[in-house]
Amino acid sequence: MDYSIYDLVDAPVFVLVADDEGRPVYDFLNKVGRDRLGKGLDEIIGKAAHEVFDGRAAYSVFRHQLIAWQAGQTTCYEIALPLRDDKVWFRTSLVATHDEDGALVRMVGTSHDISAERSLLQQEVMTAAAAREVEDLVCLAAHDLRSPIGNMKSLAYLMRHDFVDHGDGKLELINMIDTLADKSLDVISETMAQVMAKSAPVKSGPFDFGGVCDDILVLLDPLREHSVSYPRITLDADYTAVQIIVRNLIDNAFKHADRDALRVEISVDQMNTRRLAICVRDHGPGFQQAPADADPATSVANGFGLMGVRRLVKARGGTVKFGAPATGEGAEVRVELPGQMIDPAPELSKVS
Repeated sequence: MDYSIYDLVDAPVFVLVADDEGRPVYDFLNKVGRDRLGKGLDEIIGKAAHEVFDGRAAYSVFRHQLIAWQAGQTTCYEIALPLRDDKVWFRTSLVATHDEDGALVRMVGTSHDISAERSLLQQEVMTAAAAREVEDLVCLAAHDLRSPIGNMKSLAYLMRHDFVDHGDGKLELINMIDTLADKSLDVISETMAQVMAKSAPVKSGPFDFGGVCDDILVLLDPLREHSVSYPRITLDADYTAVQIIVRNLIDNAFKHADRDALRVEISVDQMNTRRLAICVRDHGPGFQQAPADADPATSVANGFGLMGVRRLVKARGGTVKFGAPATGEGAEVRVELPGQMIDPAPELSKVS
């Protein structure tokens, strides 16, 4: 079949067909896609994704394509790909074509670079978390001001009680203090109301936690230098927060490892009907770089990633604990957030 018309499209376009084993393999990739990938058609046609791409990205792309092919339906997915020393996020749409008997013939995929969009989304989330922290501080300060201003109003009342007005203006000053106290309390109440009104509930929805970890590791460990295990499970939680938190914790573990190959274990537990616990444990040097009484989240040696995690978790109504595992070496970070595990018995996926 002639696919040359796709070379006119200013975005990567590819065609998938089934090989003898029923796997989706490439039948075409347009010029834009070949240029981005740096390969010719002879290196692509007839091959599956894990035979075209390198590292973790290969299996992640193939997994998405295989699921779509087996379903035989038009679908869309997002994935990060390492291309010529760059890590690029793509949103790919796969359109299924069937014959008269309803059998799947081919799938045409179109990929669009959404790296800027993903970066902006993450910045918006982190900015919102920082803004929430400022709002919490304002709310706390406003709350603490209620007591001294209330005391000032009480003193004005006591001063006015049985006060003999000699016409020298003292009574007017007392009344002015009382009025200022009332206005101050009104401002405090209004400020607190505005802060609370901005605390809108976070929208949650089902997502594949294992898929999130897959995409993170494609970015952070494309050459599969480390061993990372995590559960294959569906979560009903805040996708963006979970993605940012897990990425920062894995990135922090990799950056501060004292070895070339690090072992990281990620677990998810259901604390109660409304709360999840995500634990990231590594077998590196741990938090021993910081003084014994220092907070790991604020230690300069640990960078700013953990500070961002703590701020984001707090903004999402969760808690975070930093420490050492109960047994063995390394570091352990436990994050609790609102959410639920949809699959009751997750299977562990180990990538080494």
